Amino acid sequence: MTRRAALVFLGVAAAVIGACGGGSDDEKSEAGGTEAPAGPKIDVVGKEFSYDPDKLTLKAGEGSTIVLRNTGSIEHDITVDGAKFKLTVPGNNERQKVLKVDKPGTYEFYCSLPGHKSAGMKGELTVT
Repeated sequence: MTRRAALVFLGVAAAVIGACGGGSDDEKSEAGGTEAPAGPKIDVVGKEFSYDPDKLTLKAGEGSTIVLRNTGSIEHDITVDGAKFKLTVPGNNERQKVLKVDKPGTYEFYCSLPGHKSAGMKGELTVT
């Protein structure tokens, strides 16, 4: 009976540990776009080697859901250094993530993959 109880305990423990999952919220929001929407939704199309639109406007302190639809065949991202924001999307996929910038100003957004920014994959973010 002791051996059987130990096996049952191990089975239950494994199920509980597996159900806890892992990873951070950042991984979930980039990989599956599971972050709750906030504020306006802004659609951006990325491809080799441009964004459409390449000028975005947000309100300071308000979260906006950035939806990046990558119509290119390779991975691209949107990176905003001043906001510590990065949304990576595999080729022919779409992901979303909330971007919130507290300080008004003009920021650059760009694709951080090597050579993409210099090839023209960049834009301007205005925070009012």
